[in-house]
Amino acid sequence: MQPKLFFDMDNVLVDTLTVFDRLNPISYQVKKPDQIPGIYRRLPPITGAVGAVKKLSEHYDTYILSTAPWENSSAWQDKLLWIFDYFGKGFDDIFYKKVILTHDKSFVRCSGGILIDDRPYHGASAWDDSNFGSFWLQYAFDPRLTWEKELIGLMIQASQIFLEAQVNEREALLLANDGFDGKYRLHGSFKDNNLRDWEKNK
Repeated sequence: MQPKLFFDMDNVLVDTLTVFDRLNPISYQVKKPDQIPGIYRRLPPITGAVGAVKKLSEHYDTYILSTAPWENSSAWQDKLLWIFDYFGKGFDDIFYKKVILTHDKSFVRCSGGILIDDRPYHGASAWDDSNFGSFWLQYAFDPRLTWEKELIGLMIQASQIFLEAQVNEREALLLANDGFDGKYRLHGSFKDNNLRDWEKNK
């Protein structure tokens, strides 16, 4: 049995904030850039993300666990279409019927696993839970833990420990981190309020 790995989409697989921060929502007659119809379909991937997912899928049972804005109904469909564009939609493709869109990611942690998410919101931080053997790994909080740098190596090491030591995913990741010189900072504060100004708009 492979360990379970869940990927957030925005700012982990998809270069979302970089694009949104440049947009003027008033030009699109909406309050916030994440409300622009069709915007999620056109976003570029984070550099190295597509290759990283394909590599890690050799070692993990992989899932998408993401959120879509409530006020933008097209975003829910566009996120799925984005996955089809970059990872396929066939029976043998990585995320075939393994996509979860929710406003509370904490419900999913009861199955164990590791969630890679860039921020603690929408229940992501609740994954740091020893009772369920789950863990929240904050993408790029430690600048070494990106797809282009050292994150793939850490995750592969954790998957090997999971299989060899017969521990859960949380314990495997922590043991893998112990094995690296100058341990990585795996996540920041659970109460991080580092929202963009436009994100604070109601």
